[in-house]
Amino acid sequence: MTKIRATILVLAIAALLITAALPCPAGEKDRKEAQNVRPTDERRGPGPGPGSGPGLEPGGRPEFGPGDRPPRGPGRERFELTDEEIDRMMEVLKQRAPQKAKELAELRKKEPEKFKFELGRHAHEEFAKLMEERMNKWRQQRRVEFLDWLEKNYSRESRGLANLKERDPNLYEKKLGSMRVTYGPIYDAERRNNIELAGVLKEDLRLKEREDELVGKIKTMTDQKEKDKLAAELAEVVSDRYDLILRRKQMAYERLLKDLEELQNRVKESRAEMLKSQDSKVKADNVKQRLKDLLEQKKGFRWD
Repeated sequence: MTKIRATILVLAIAALLITAALPCPAGEKDRKEAQNVRPTDERRGPGPGPGSGPGLEPGGRPEFGPGDRPPRGPGRERFELTDEEIDRMMEVLKQRAPQKAKELAELRKKEPEKFKFELGRHAHEEFAKLMEERMNKWRQQRRVEFLDWLEKNYSRESRGLANLKERDPNLYEKKLGSMRVTYGPIYDAERRNNIELAGVLKEDLRLKEREDELVGKIKTMTDQKEKDKLAAELAEVVSDRYDLILRRKQMAYERLLKDLEELQNRVKESRAEMLKSQDSKVKADNVKQRLKDLLEQKKGFRWD
């Protein structure tokens, strides 16, 4: 495993260095940008990252409680403001800086993307409020989804939790956090449609509960025959749990190999692009396109 991780690290650094150093051939901008989008972590929630504005990448926030992280999804998506949210930010800006709001209104018609960036700079407080509203709504939605799932899959535990809600709200929140730690991995696996992993986690949880139960009985048992009988059963449970843990490691290993294969393919593509970029005709086309964009004051084309 150590060797594989080291290989991945080396390949990742190589890929980043190659990508950063290469010019982007004319006409291949969109494909290049698509290749550079890294997969998002499956516990990343909606909203911008630190220091970001409209149109920038999202960052992670708590899902629905302290210490709980949002699930991460399979792709990094751009955060986009809705027209309603933009209008709301513009109204706030009109009251605070009418002249700047007027300038941005004109920019909105001519250069929509630049407008969003400038709006984020000049109305960042309102933008932050919108983000907080989105996050609160998202956390609440995830909370409801988890509780619904818990009721369907572990009804006894769900009913016990519900009984605390009115009687002791503080204890309810603590218990909910504890259940999220216990059952959350199964919930997340099912939500991501990873049925095999969800099955392994469910069985492991069942065996863990049985393991704790047997240990408790053995400690209080006085009859040696019954004690030996329980100890034999405990050995079987521990053996079964060992097999499940091994399966989880196998699944993680297979995923790592898949990631390594994808990274190797990216390195091959980067090398092919590097060789293509060294062609004198490609260089001439890129220089020509760059000169044209500079003279026309275009900002879309990049070669660095």
